[in-house]
Amino acid sequence: MSVVRWGMATSKVRALAEQIRALPDADQQALAQEVLPVLLGTRAGLEAIDRALTTLSDEELDALIERARAQADLPETAAAAVIGEAVRAVRTQSRS
Repeated sequence: MSVVRWGMATSKVRALAEQIRALPDADQQALAQEVLPVLLGTRAGLEAIDRALTTLSDEELDALIERARAQADLPETAAAAVIGEAVRAVRTQSRS
């Protein structure tokens, strides 16, 4: 991708992110339910999750797992398993 096209794509993404942040909480939640499964199915999405998780402290990871468990009404072990699978998947893809 050329530098100009990459810059345009980056500015579009930033604009979308700003629009999403401006949405009411309920709309953000609905959007997340629709979009996250799509993003998680991409290599870039999984790599972003992996990068984000490696920067979190143990306390922040615990809080993330608790939020995921509470929102999805899952036991903590199931939420941790989902996050772990995402990390393993991206690492496996990175080695390919």
